[in-house]
Amino acid sequence: MTVGAASGKVASTQFWMRKLHSLTGFLFLGYFLCLHVRGEGAYESPVLRVLFLYLPLLYHSLYGLYITYESQPNNLRYPELRNWMYFGQRVTGLFLVPFLVLHVAAMNGAAFADAGWYMAVWYAGLLSAVYHLANGIFGAAIDWGFTVGPHSQRVFVGVSFAAFVILAVYGLRTLAEF
Repeated sequence: MTVGAASGKVASTQFWMRKLHSLTGFLFLGYFLCLHVRGEGAYESPVLRVLFLYLPLLYHSLYGLYITYESQPNNLRYPELRNWMYFGQRVTGLFLVPFLVLHVAAMNGAAFADAGWYMAVWYAGLLSAVYHLANGIFGAAIDWGFTVGPHSQRVFVGVSFAAFVILAVYGLRTLAEF
């Protein structure tokens, strides 16, 4: 195999891995988060939970960490909104990985679940997850070719911001009632 063929195969593999990454994020995890912030359950069956929550979450988290590792943020050099959105996506992803471990432990009766520090982390985790989903849907819309022009991307920034606000309000209300 020649060097050019090998690099083409790597590029093709990464293309499909990124497509799967965005698909697992907005389809399986996004569906779960939308229900979860409203206080509703999803994937009640253990088999469905493994297939449609745990496996997509594992893949999305691990590949997201790889994307973050290889990323080269330029928001300080070019302080544009979209560069800050990109940076925010990486930061929230890094925060969500340990937060989800804590959250699952707390939901399964960990001793720290009622601690004041955990409540503060829970609020931060909620807002991080909602931002990560809303901004991830914006990025997926570009990657999947739904918003290819500058005008449609500007419009979709507003749509993703509205999704963030709606989900954040639902989640904050649900968390306050918890």
